[in-house]
Amino acid sequence: MLNKNVSIKVPDTLRKVRNLIPIFSAKGGVGKSEIALNLALSLVNKKKKVGLADVDIYGPSQTTMMGAISEEIEVSNKLLNPVTKNGIKLMSMGLINDERKPIIWRGPMVSGAVVQLLTQTDWKELDYLIIDTPPGTGDVQLTLLQRIPITSSIIVTTPQKVAISDTKKGIAMINKLGVPILGLIENMSWYQPDNSNTRYYPFGKDGGVELANEYSLDLLSQIPLYENDDLSFIS
Repeated sequence: MLNKNVSIKVPDTLRKVRNLIPIFSAKGGVGKSEIALNLALSLVNKKKKVGLADVDIYGPSQTTMMGAISEEIEVSNKLLNPVTKNGIKLMSMGLINDERKPIIWRGPMVSGAVVQLLTQTDWKELDYLIIDTPPGTGDVQLTLLQRIPITSSIIVTTPQKVAISDTKKGIAMINKLGVPILGLIENMSWYQPDNSNTRYYPFGKDGGVELANEYSLDLLSQIPLYENDDLSFIS
């Protein structure tokens, strides 16, 4: 049992999903969604069957990054059919709600929508389901940790002190609920101009390294800033 406090029943739609990996960040703006997508793409390149669930209800971004804004969701046997882009099965509130219309829901409705997106989507057989979560340590994160059969989690931070401080709270929450942490990724670690050997550290140096050491976590990667750091190559 992954959760120390709650026995989690595996929904039928997730029974053929071998690994459920949420990507958490306690602070917004750390590049979590890009990392989630790049992880999914790298797994596809390794011939794995991959799904990507964007459960940021208020601010979904995967539909934009994957060029799926114009895609329409189909329903079969009362289940949502994910959209397939670049070999990834995608489900997101961005595929359901008009991007121009805000979602004005209270916490319980948002948590319920997250569970529905994950459990009422016909994922079929997957090697990995990557879950792009909203930032923070609130209702949605607690719902995921308590109600979804997570295999292991990945935490994303940037090196600056304010992000590290919030990330400590996120690690404490995940540890308290007994969910394994695969490791930590430090994003925006440095900037190195083209044709230069000099690295600049606009957000501080090695904050993620020190955090990983403090909590005995594996540091999975340090990712630098790039001058044109977008995903416009995805179509």
